Amino acid sequence: MHGAGEARAIVRLVLEERFGLSQTDLLLGKDTTLSPNDRAEFEKIAQRLLAGEPVQYVLGCADFCGRRFRVTPDVLIPRPETEDLVAWAIDELRMLNDEYSEPSSTEVLDLCTGSGCIAISLALAFPSAHVTGIDISAPALAIARDNAKALGASNVDFFEHDILSEDSFSSPRGGREGVFSPPRGELERGLSLLTANPPYVRRSEAAGIHATVLNHEPPLALFVSDDDPLIFYHSIAQIGLRSLRSGAPVLVELNTALAAETRSLFESFGYADIEIRDDRFGRPRMLRAVRR
Repeated sequence: MHGAGEARAIVRLVLEERFGLSQTDLLLGKDTTLSPNDRAEFEKIAQRLLAGEPVQYVLGCADFCGRRFRVTPDVLIPRPETEDLVAWAIDELRMLNDEYSEPSSTEVLDLCTGSGCIAISLALAFPSAHVTGIDISAPALAIARDNAKALGASNVDFFEHDILSEDSFSSPRGGREGVFSPPRGELERGLSLLTANPPYVRRSEAAGIHATVLNHEPPLALFVSDDDPLIFYHSIAQIGLRSLRSGAPVLVELNTALAAETRSLFESFGYADIEIRDDRFGRPRMLRAVRR
């Protein structure tokens, strides 16, 4: 399931996080002094890990952008490459605040927010801005709200909404005319930034996914049909046209195998200055497109 080095790192993490034993403590052999109750708890944790459950779910938390977020199987575990998307978004908002004299008017919308890691990170980076996070999953939103409260992000709100519903966008595939209705009316054509990390893994790609992810993380947040793998990006592009102010960007995480197709989609909607960037692992993972 895990390589020897990775397994040792996971055990060290568990001993430090759950039992307060540092690397120095382990070198000194203090793990042998665990109480019987602690040993019983460690055994239960070990069984969960051996069954393939991600250590973040076992511990109930994951680190992201230097902060600790609560996670459960209702939300995806935040990935390091998504931190790169947040860093890019922060750069965009800094440039915006240099351009506008009233940064308090900054409105950010984060779609498919999950644990709220993107929305909350941006809210904390810009306390005078207002951030809205949207997700279809009520359990995920409960986690996001808990994270916002725990991290002191009072300038972020979370709402339940299906961005694929017909009232979210005008379908390019012949559906009826629809209008996205943000929870706050001032979001209409007032957004400074739109971010999203939507489901983008094609079902046919499941065989290449690690079992710890495939068997434990929420499929709703991972997978899309091979027949329409960019379905969420259609919706995101439409919502951006409806909600972004002129010259404001949308930033999305994407399937590296579909980077060119995702670029073409945003081009077809009339977005300008489209840029694709590699993540820290050298893979084309992020796209920026500007509403004209």
